[in-house]
Amino acid sequence: MSFFDRKKKENDDNYSDLNNSSYQNPQPDQNNFDQAQNQYNDAQAGMGTQFTPNDQNFNNVNNNGNGNDYFFGQNQPQYSQPDQGQSFNQQQPQAAPMDNGTEQWQYTEQDLQNTLDQSADLKSQLRSQLLADRSYCNHVLRNTNSDQVDDRQQATDRINEINKSLKEWFGTDEMANEIYMDENRDYYIFTDDLAANPDEETSKMWQQLTMTLAAKGLLANAISVTYNDQIDQTWMNYQNAGFVDGNAFLLNMYNELQGRNFNTPVTPAEIPFDADYRVQHVSDKVDKILDANDKLVMEVSRSANHQLQIIRHYKDNGLLSRDIFDVNGVISATQFYDHRNANKVVRENFYRQDGTLVLIKSYTSNEPYIQLFSEGNVLISTFDSDEELIVWWLKNQALKQTEATIFVSVNSEYYKKLLALRDNGFEVIPIVMKQSENADIISDLIDGTDKVSAVLAGSDQVNTYLNKNAKNKMDITTLKEMDTPVYKQ
Repeated sequence: MSFFDRKKKENDDNYSDLNNSSYQNPQPDQNNFDQAQNQYNDAQAGMGTQFTPNDQNFNNVNNNGNGNDYFFGQNQPQYSQPDQGQSFNQQQPQAAPMDNGTEQWQYTEQDLQNTLDQSADLKSQLRSQLLADRSYCNHVLRNTNSDQVDDRQQATDRINEINKSLKEWFGTDEMANEIYMDENRDYYIFTDDLAANPDEETSKMWQQLTMTLAAKGLLANAISVTYNDQIDQTWMNYQNAGFVDGNAFLLNMYNELQGRNFNTPVTPAEIPFDADYRVQHVSDKVDKILDANDKLVMEVSRSANHQLQIIRHYKDNGLLSRDIFDVNGVISATQFYDHRNANKVVRENFYRQDGTLVLIKSYTSNEPYIQLFSEGNVLISTFDSDEELIVWWLKNQALKQTEATIFVSVNSEYYKKLLALRDNGFEVIPIVMKQSENADIISDLIDGTDKVSAVLAGSDQVNTYLNKNAKNKMDITTLKEMDTPVYKQ
């Protein structure tokens, strides 16, 4: 018999067995019919014996889609007739309270977040400390001479250690430090001249510098190097306007050389007057002095309080010279003019308070440009430029035996020359208010030509520009921004 025939026979046999009585539906016993209940009492009738299969959960199983829920065993809830006065929510079975597992992971999560926050705070603190220490080391390198080998080597070693830590914790050491400010140093703001009516940008620079240093508990004095017979009053105006600290002082080169800051008794000058001279009153502030032939000899100008201010000397109606007097009426300087060109100054004499000659500036080719004299009228030195005189004065008089830091704008006429003071132990720090100003100077600054390692930036934009473009590492401090007043409509 083949496999297929055998398989067919098995199927046929199974089919024929269906006629066997054992496959018929069981019939109820007629003797067990209860007429009173109108049902059979036979346990085999209908559904048969009920049972609960092992390891199966029939709770909430829908029976033929009729919506009836069946519960088995001890898990079956017991329902009582609800009180009609109870709300729906009150009728619902109460959920068992959750165990404290949820609270445990929430506490753990909060602890982890606190740890991360603390880690971030510590990293921020570490970054500030590392940069502050590196800033100090850079400060040491800027202010130690080349022969101070041990100090310079120690600072260099510390910088290398700091850079290693920065790379380890932050992935890079390319971060700009702020400039280290030493409370034991003297700080000065250098200006070519002190403008009586400064423009908005200039006044803003002075105020930002003052605020920045004040925030560090420091005070900056000022240095100016242009002759200005009204400079003391101008400085007082700056203080009253809040441009500078009220306790700051001004060093003006000409005032210092002429001894005008000393409390020396002075005698106001008198107008030279011959017997045959006569006065021609022009105005409340101007008088003309004429000789016997009515030729102009002098023109005298006075200030608003009638203090002697300027005397112009004439010969044959041509201007010879001009005497300039200070606020005390003491002669301060004399300018001599070319007799062929009344607009051309050929020489300037500057005097001390006692009238002795201190300085001669000559604008002719047959004399040294600047000659400096002692109080006994002995020649001290000659200079070929104003820059040379300024550097000499700063080194030998104004800042002698002091540890000083000089802030100077890159727009200063003397900026480049002042950088040379670094060779004499002075710290010179450029001020860059705008990256667009003085392109050549900025270019030399960022490409490393001037070997500048510290800069004051007028804004965050300037700071970012210098950080991004500078080829050498710099310490950069951004000046504090001025509060902009808010005006109500």
